[in-house]
Amino acid sequence: MRFFVKKNYFLMAVIGLTLVVFLAGCGTALQETKTEVPQGTAPKPSAKTGMPNARYYDFEDVQIPNELSLNADRSKIFQTPNVTAGVISLDGNVEINSLIAFFRGAMAKDNWQMKGSFKLPPKYALLFEKKNKRAIVTIEESTFSTKVDIWMIPVSAEEAK
Repeated sequence: MRFFVKKNYFLMAVIGLTLVVFLAGCGTALQETKTEVPQGTAPKPSAKTGMPNARYYDFEDVQIPNELSLNADRSKIFQTPNVTAGVISLDGNVEINSLIAFFRGAMAKDNWQMKGSFKLPPKYALLFEKKNKRAIVTIEESTFSTKVDIWMIPVSAEEAK
């Protein structure tokens, strides 16, 4: 069973995020606060890495290219004092290979380790890991736009090993 868990990061990430969402819905006992990304959330400039064509939203260590626009209706962020998790959804008319290259470079600059990728055209997924959290970047290209979802899930210290 342990071998299966280590090889299926994507499946574990989806299961973990589902668990986080479920617990956040039942969070009165844990006194969690649920915060949705409001319309017009101001992005934070990407000054810490010097990338003028990128910015940060609620995930303080995941850069977003300026060519993508926030879709607040599909974005859901769950926050506690120690954890930020959920999904940020974005749209734009950006070529998929340039987005893949952007996220690989930007995530590496923010100390993320790439753990794998899936290519199932027209959808792609990039899997990243950092101490105590994992990120999944899904990119889906259609005729007139590209949709990007960035999922962030917390990971226990035992799971991160």
